[in-house]
Amino acid sequence: MKKTLFLSMSLDGFIANTDGIPLFPPSAWEDWCALVNEADNVIAGRSSVEQLKDDEMSSILNPRYKVVLSSRDIDFSEAGWQRAKSPTNALEMLRKAGVTEAIIGGGRAVYHAFMRERLVDTILIDLQPVVFGDGVPLFGEVLDPCQLKLLDTRPLNDDAIRLRYQVLRQAA
Repeated sequence: MKKTLFLSMSLDGFIANTDGIPLFPPSAWEDWCALVNEADNVIAGRSSVEQLKDDEMSSILNPRYKVVLSSRDIDFSEAGWQRAKSPTNALEMLRKAGVTEAIIGGGRAVYHAFMRERLVDTILIDLQPVVFGDGVPLFGEVLDPCQLKLLDTRPLNDDAIRLRYQVLRQAA
């Protein structure tokens, strides 16, 4: 199964403001949901899922398989989320469902966990026309060095661009 880490990022390298809120233009959320819905799955962290509770924006997020990655014993099943305790557990759930490309959709702790365990094949970054000045960095903690190869770029609209990178494997 292909594993794709997918995120929006400000021009100054943050995935959210200092309050943990991804204050990107509305089109960023629509683009993100379109890709997730097309892949029919998403893996997200507890904080990201909690931001979607009772949120009008969650109405356009409709993948069949939604996995929340959390070590806490939480239940988001009413909203259609299944809980996984680890990245490998989340991937196994999707693999058993017949998913061919897992979308790792956030946030920072989830991105870091998948990268730390070397489970990411591709990184898609939607670079947004926003500067936060300070905020939540992509990975937060130190990771082992990792090389990327730019595969392509494409404009999303007049202001944003999507970058697609292949994660090159390093000898362990």
